[in-house]
Amino acid sequence: MSLRQFEYALAVAEEGSVTAAAEVLHVAQPSVSQQIRGLERELGVKLFARTPTGLVPTVVGRAFLREAEVAVNAARRARATARAGADELVGELVVAAQMGFGTRQLPRALRRR
Repeated sequence: MSLRQFEYALAVAEEGSVTAAAEVLHVAQPSVSQQIRGLERELGVKLFARTPTGLVPTVVGRAFLREAEVAVNAARRARATARAGADELVGELVVAAQMGFGTRQLPRALRRR
């Protein structure tokens, strides 16, 4: 399973059709169909019921989609966190000082910041 498959399945559920999901995702319709079929084959379950009006998540599909949404949102947060820290210094600063300096000058220097 891949994050892309999760995103595709979520789009199909949201849009109700592979064609509409493909448009939203800016990919070709056969690509979405292939990813959904591959995901269903890998899981050994049908995630969507094919109806004359489109695709509807099955009971198992709804349960899967809830977890897929959690995974996709976590990946987006992780990506945003990484990008936010790209231009900033992130980490831990450890300061060591000699006893005489540390008790007099260091506290004053830190207050000036």
